[in-house]
Amino acid sequence: MRDDSSNYSLYEDDDLVKAFQLNADIRAFEEIYKRFWFKLYNAALKRTTSRQEAEELIQTIFERLWANRQKAVINNVGAYLAVSLRNILNDFQRRKITAEKFRQSLHTPPVSNSTEEDVNRDLLLKAIDSTLKELPEKTRTVFLLSRFENKSVREIAGNLDLTEKAVEYHITKAIKLLRQRLKGYLPFFF
Repeated sequence: MRDDSSNYSLYEDDDLVKAFQLNADIRAFEEIYKRFWFKLYNAALKRTTSRQEAEELIQTIFERLWANRQKAVINNVGAYLAVSLRNILNDFQRRKITAEKFRQSLHTPPVSNSTEEDVNRDLLLKAIDSTLKELPEKTRTVFLLSRFENKSVREIAGNLDLTEKAVEYHITKAIKLLRQRLKGYLPFFF
């Protein structure tokens, strides 16, 4: 490792990793961020539908890198970040598919398409929509992020600047109200 700590751009990747892992050196971490952000972002942008999604995924990678700096085994930071990107993109795609399947299940008519089932489904969808509108704004936002966008408690907490316990509270509150309001509809569908 070089002695001149004022110019991290001259450091090799391995030296930067050592500096930020062993000494929690934020400047070394920032240099890693500068070196790899754009390449990771471009790769993420190819597999996501928006710049915002790509930026959020890359931000998550670097947040995790910093949070796990002491226990991560990093032999090659470029390869480590590439694998992190692959994993986070796979998770992202799975969450997206799950959310889409859920949305489709709410709006797709059942295989045995009877008039009574159609009416019950419409009533259920209206009741869900009406119940969600009754929720306080923050509770509704947390619930929609959790159930419709398939975000984790940790992600929601980070995005909304809440504690994980607060996010869990809002989800529980929403589910409790939905169960109360939708009690009469559930036998038709489950």
